[in-house]
Order: sequence, then C-alpha cells, then structure tokens
Amino acid sequence: MISNKYCIFKQYLFDDSLTDDRRQPLSLSRPGRSAQACRHRAGEPVAAGCLEGGDWQSANDDATVRTLASGYAALDAQLPGGGWPLGGMSEMLLPAALHPEWSLVAKALAQVLSQQPQQHAVLVAPPFQMFAPFAEISGVAARQLCCVHSGHTEQEHGARKRGQMGDARSVWVSEQALRCGDVCAVLAWLPHAQSQALRRLQLLAAQQRQLLWVFRPEQARAQSSPAPLRLWLRVLDRSVQVHVIKRRGPSLTTPVELPLLHERLLAELAAQARRKERSHADATAMLRALRATGSQEVPHALDGMAFAARR
Repeated sequence: MISNKYCIFKQYLFDDSLTDDRRQPLSLSRPGRSAQACRHRAGEPVAAGCLEGGDWQSANDDATVRTLASGYAALDAQLPGGGWPLGGMSEMLLPAALHPEWSLVAKALAQVLSQQPQQHAVLVAPPFQMFAPFAEISGVAARQLCCVHSGHTEQEHGARKRGQMGDARSVWVSEQALRCGDVCAVLAWLPHAQSQALRRLQLLAAQQRQLLWVFRPEQARAQSSPAPLRLWLRVLDRSVQVHVIKRRGPSLTTPVELPLLHERLLAELAAQARRKERSHADATAMLRALRATGSQEVPHALDGMAFAARR
C-alpha cells in the first residue's frame, strides 16, 4: 500500500509494501493521486493501473482551474476563473519602497483562513513585521499567520550576494510550506529569485493545488516568468492601480483601480499614532516630575520612561 501522508520534514513519499533495502522514493504528487502513467507503443495493451494519454488533463484547462474570489468584483471580472488561482502562482510586481500587496490579498486570505480555522498561511521573508491589528481588522486571524525570515551569515559579503542567498533560503522555505498539509496559503517576497526557482514553485503549487502569491520588484517586469498570472501594481494617493500584464487570454489594456487601504484600517493606524503620542507625552511629564523632586531613583526611572516612550 502506498502511503500518501506527507510531513514537511520528509522529502519523499515511500512505498510501504517494499522492504527497507528495496524501498524507493516516489515522485512527489498531489495527495490522493497514487496512479502512475506508463508509456506504451501504439497498438500495445495498456498495463493495469496505468493511464492513457487521453485520460490526462492539463492543470491549465478551464475545467480544472479552481479559483478563490479576491473580494473585489472589478478585479475578479478580469482574473481568469473569477479569482486567484488555486494551484498556480500569482506574481505581483511592486513599486520601490511601497507595499500595497496586502490591500489585494487580505480579503481572499481572510476568507480561506476562516473556512479552514486549523490551517495556516506562511509569510516567507516579509519586508516588515506583521502589524497584528492591521491583520485583524482585515479579517485575518493573526494566530493563523506564520512569518519566516531568512537571515545571512557574516561570510556572505555583498548586498546582491546576500539577496540571492536569502532568496535561495526563502524559495526552499516556500517549497516546504507548499508541501505541508497544515498550510493553505503561501506569501513569498522574492526580489532576487531566479527563473528556475520560480518554475519549481509554480510546478509545486500546481501539484499541491495551493494558493501561492509571489511578490517581486517592478524591475522584474521585463523578465520572463512561469507565473500564469502577473500583476503590476502602481500606487496612487488613496488607491492602487492593478495592471494585468499576463493571464490566460489577452492582457488587460485598462488597469483596475482598487482602494489602497480600508477606512477602518486608516482609523486604527491614526488611533495607534494618537495613543503613542499620548504615551510619549505622559512619559515626558513623569520624567520632568522626577527630575524636579531629585529622587535617588531617577536613573532607574529614566530607563523606564525611555522604554515606555519607545513602545
């Protein structure tokens, strides 16, 4: 019997019917698909348990494409299948120093996580630490998010080399996350990823029928990509323009304009800024009062107030 259980720490599925000395790794496939195709010459009988060529169906066929609604009707109308592909890479090209990607993925991510409360979304090498209130107001449960940051050693000199090494680690982490049964979505920031690595991710996402978003800088727009869906984002004052530069069918000539941030998110950010300013003012007032009294515990109080002001 072939075991289809997969663990993130094991790289292969094994045939349990073989003894240890004859056990051979099987190629990774989507769980639940144990049938293997065999080649045969025309006119020869097909061996039992094998599939003929006509039995296969491409993962890009319309009948097999599964999607997840983005939460924006205008964007869904332009995406093949009416949403983000499940089983394909969605690549977003971002402007320098700006990160509008969360505005596009938050609604879909909240939907898939709410439908699968025991599942997790893995954020690979995010450029900033996730702001939990931001995620919660977007409808995304922060407890279901797992952030993985790739580091570099002191022996890796040069910014470009560090970036390439970091992306190699991030690609590896993304591959393991796509294979993990407890993960329903992977978001990977890969600014220096090579095309070969992107092809591996696309193939693995198709095999596992996983939700995969990959974020790269807009300078990569001129490079080829294996992603079946590529979006180029441009940030305006309160909105983001989505240019669909690659999809099944013709590219989109007119961009889709979507709100950049929800009003509730803006209100929460403003409230947090006011709380921080108020806390800083209170700490400054307490520090002045302690200095005026000339207390012997002023040094400790200074440390405490400085720490409170930074929070």
